[in-house]
Amino acid sequence: MGEPATRPKMTIEEYLAFEHAAEVRHEFINGEAYAMSGGTSEHAVISTNILGALFVRLRGRRCRPINSDQRVFVPATEAFFYPDISVVCGGFEHADRDPNGIVNPKVIVEVLSPSTSGHDLGIKFQHYRRLATLEAYVLVHAEDRRIEHRQRLDDGSWLIREVTEGDLALPALDIAIPLDEIYDLTDVRPG
Repeated sequence: MGEPATRPKMTIEEYLAFEHAAEVRHEFINGEAYAMSGGTSEHAVISTNILGALFVRLRGRRCRPINSDQRVFVPATEAFFYPDISVVCGGFEHADRDPNGIVNPKVIVEVLSPSTSGHDLGIKFQHYRRLATLEAYVLVHAEDRRIEHRQRLDDGSWLIREVTEGDLALPALDIAIPLDEIYDLTDVRPG
């Protein structure tokens, strides 16, 4: 996560106006806007592989994968994020205060890089898990073949599972994606 933008504390309305005029995207946490850093080539390929795999597997269903252009709003914490990939099932539900921010992702995928992994593993999850519709949070490492799958259970607790071989099973979507497909055309090797 980058440094706070030049205006450290903002209201949601100020953030949305700032974001609309900005040349780079910003996440919004606790009244502060943070410029998003660019990713590596491996990050880009892995994100594209996952997006493509989801698109093929979800075709014909009411679930759609969305790239990182989609802003997600967490009403409980009034935070905005741009996940690498989101999956929405059914129609989009937009934030009352942001017609472009959705509040109903079922699955969120973040591809980790050394500069963002701590933020994605900790702070973002503390916000994302407050989304009532979120059933799975998937963290894909871009430096070794390792995926952390966090799945919301019926009692509201989260089961954390590490996947290093075989398939990434996503019960929330009733699909599985082989790790070979996720890491195809990359130099990422088993850890």
